[in-house]
Amino acid sequence: MSSQPETSSTPPTEKPALPWVESNGVYATYDLHCHCGAIRYTMTISPPLYEEHAEGRERSVAVDCGCSACERHGNWAVHPLAKDVTWTRGLEDRMEYYTGQKKNPHLLCRKCGCLVGIDLSWLMGQFQMEPRYSINVSEPPFHLVPTPS
Repeated sequence: MSSQPETSSTPPTEKPALPWVESNGVYATYDLHCHCGAIRYTMTISPPLYEEHAEGRERSVAVDCGCSACERHGNWAVHPLAKDVTWTRGLEDRMEYYTGQKKNPHLLCRKCGCLVGIDLSWLMGQFQMEPRYSINVSEPPFHLVPTPS
């Protein structure tokens, strides 16, 4: 169901307002999965999501994208670097859905329909920024328990 994204020859000149807080050097790793558990992955993020993991410093806050697709899915997201997301199970159950300009695929579970995230690689490339995901932390049963060290 995926189609190849189009490419643009002229990158934008200004960086957009960023929906994430820059790293503060304190990291936490969280085990995540889609609603039915078919897709499992880990996310390491700085700053962490919860005060008790942030060591008294700023923490990441989930944000609402505001686009119609994210509103329909109830997507509230954090934005870890792509290199800090590890897909551990269920890639065969992960499908891509492209909206609008067909640039940033929405990653869905083909079994339960859960939106697990959005691959922002194309968008980040337009601003010469390191690739990121928009990871949905609103779908149950996200418990966001830190992975044991």
